[in-house]
Amino acid sequence: MTAFLLAALLVAQQRPPDPQASVLRGLISATESSTPIKDARVTLTDLDRSVKTTAEGRFEFRDLVPGRYTVTVSMIGYIFVRRRVDVPFNAVVDITILLSEGTGTYLETVTVSGDTRPPPAVGVSSQGELGSAGFQDLRGVAADDPMRAMQALPGVATGDDFQAQFSVRGSAFRHVGIVTDGLATQLLMHQVRGAGDTGSVAMLNSDIVARGTLLSGPHPLRHGDWIGATLEFDLREGSRDRAAVRAAVSGTAASFVVESPLGIAKRGSWLLSIRKSYIDWLVRKIEPSVENTLGFSDLQSKWVYDLTSRQQLQVLLLAGTARFQQLTTTTANGLFEARSRSGALSVGWRYTRPSLVLTQSVSALATTFRDRGRRGQDLSRGDSRSLLWRGDVIKPLGSLWTFEGGARTESERVSQGYHRFATVGNRTVATDEQGMLASNTLASGWGQIARRTTSSGLVAGVRASNASAGSWTAVSPWLLGERTVRGVTFRAGVSGASQFPELVFVEMNPPGTIAPERARSVDAGVEQRLGKTMRWGVVGFARNESQILRRIGEDRLVDGVHVPSSTFPAFASSLDGTSRGVDLLVERRAPNGPSGWVGYTFSRTRYHDTQTGERFDGDHDQRHTLNAFVRQRVSYRFTVSAKLRVGSNFPLVGYFAGNARGLTLSDVRNQVRLPTYLRLDLQANRTFTFKTKRLTLFIEVMNVTNRRNLAQADGTISSNLTASRFADQVIPRLPSVGMLIEF
Repeated sequence: MTAFLLAALLVAQQRPPDPQASVLRGLISATESSTPIKDARVTLTDLDRSVKTTAEGRFEFRDLVPGRYTVTVSMIGYIFVRRRVDVPFNAVVDITILLSEGTGTYLETVTVSGDTRPPPAVGVSSQGELGSAGFQDLRGVAADDPMRAMQALPGVATGDDFQAQFSVRGSAFRHVGIVTDGLATQLLMHQVRGAGDTGSVAMLNSDIVARGTLLSGPHPLRHGDWIGATLEFDLREGSRDRAAVRAAVSGTAASFVVESPLGIAKRGSWLLSIRKSYIDWLVRKIEPSVENTLGFSDLQSKWVYDLTSRQQLQVLLLAGTARFQQLTTTTANGLFEARSRSGALSVGWRYTRPSLVLTQSVSALATTFRDRGRRGQDLSRGDSRSLLWRGDVIKPLGSLWTFEGGARTESERVSQGYHRFATVGNRTVATDEQGMLASNTLASGWGQIARRTTSSGLVAGVRASNASAGSWTAVSPWLLGERTVRGVTFRAGVSGASQFPELVFVEMNPPGTIAPERARSVDAGVEQRLGKTMRWGVVGFARNESQILRRIGEDRLVDGVHVPSSTFPAFASSLDGTSRGVDLLVERRAPNGPSGWVGYTFSRTRYHDTQTGERFDGDHDQRHTLNAFVRQRVSYRFTVSAKLRVGSNFPLVGYFAGNARGLTLSDVRNQVRLPTYLRLDLQANRTFTFKTKRLTLFIEVMNVTNRRNLAQADGTISSNLTASRFADQVIPRLPSVGMLIEF
């Protein structure tokens, strides 16, 4: 009997496999670089079978019966993929699944590339970039702000944790051009308009931002006229594969993103994001004594449809509202409540051929604000409306040369009013007012010709613009070049730029005191690639500015006597200045292993007032800036990261003496510095994968060292010339948690 059983077992082992059994195997790789991704979890949800990808990104399931299977792929830092696969009778099915970083859109096609990041713009020495995964790592669990993510890039300086704004090479944030999907405007921010120290947040959900790019120094001015850096946000399209839902909750806000193919043939897609902050409600419940709270809600939607194989229609909608409260206000002109609303609608059309790319768009923008005092009195209110058209063309000229150009026209109307009050008995009465109603038409055209080979590049271009308000004309040229020799790339550029003043400055100041701001910049840098993932670079820069706006009539001492500030802020185009410095960078970006950068910038910015003869450091002059970030993927479901920002900090803007904790009024501007800013943030992310969904938990500790960083605030000056509360503490050590659910 025993011999019979052994013989039967031997025959069974030699029996050929089931002729109906099939094999499903494949490759998991990164969309951006086609680099294989190891240790990704691949699951057949129908059979509850899972495997991890090999070092070559391969996976395999054997002994499958014919049928339709649902395959899910989970890798922390990448999109959660769910795909249906048909496995026929007695077959080997080989598939490729691409994973986009962060919350990108699933794609079926592979673009082969030998690098892990796209090449920088030709001749631009300083270019920083974040992908979708970078925004997830750097936005902050509590804030969820793509603008704050960009603050961690090398060369970016900031010292106020409550502000989304930042400085690059000593220039003010209003000199930075912000472009969202080709729409250039700084209005899409949650902030209080007409008031000062109140905080701000970008009106964008990080979950829908595909890429952010920061161009510093000389670079092409495709989108508009400004004298500083250009910050571009590219919003991703919705999924054309299947409907998907993402819901995120943190200690301060909640967001909801839904996306789906458009039409039965899936020739398009749509995406909708809704975000709501409840930090103002939470703070009032937990700590009623807190003075200031800022709450907001916003909506973003993008629709894309392929009219034909060569024509595409896009619709972009952005809208948001913000409310600020300062509950302890007691003075007649103290801000108690502020509300603002902003929105933009853009409709674009693109025509593509191998030898031509043509785009056009029509956009409408609107914003309103109202600031009220304790008794409901209007301190300030205003609104603005803009309608603009833009057209651009890209035309290859042979195999090496390319022409790019375009035109833009914008019609804007702005209305604003300001009031000042005094308390008389139990009444609050108006004592002064100022207002304006004005319109302006901006028209511009630009063009550039570029030549690029595998080892060199050259770009020459110019932008010409006209503003009807002031009858101003501006011409902004640029010349950029680069050359690679034995793996080392040399870049250099020179440019001129102009920026027209906002209508409120033109209308609320005496004629002849306001003029376009102008700058001339030169960069020279060297960069070396160390393999496919690492690089180092050094860039030297210099910028000369003229006719820069400055506020006049500030509180100051004149011959020992306090001269109070003017009732309403006044400005003049009276500053000439210089900025000189150097950027140093070491960076590694790779899908496997540690990834991040260390960037150091030395910069000095000085101004000379051509009317008063004063010389002082710039309001955003930070001599030393160190930004570092590192992320390590521990497993397919767990990552840790650290972000460090150190800055010697900015001047305390105004006429002060002493130090930030003990100030008196002075006759010298910007001679007191805020203390050195240092902030270390740690974050850990952990995913939990289920059959058809994924949960990601975020844990973050901001300002781990609990450093008492200070930022400038609105203060008061007493009769003995003591200046109080002009520097307030920002975020202390603060833990935060959040979660993201993907369906």
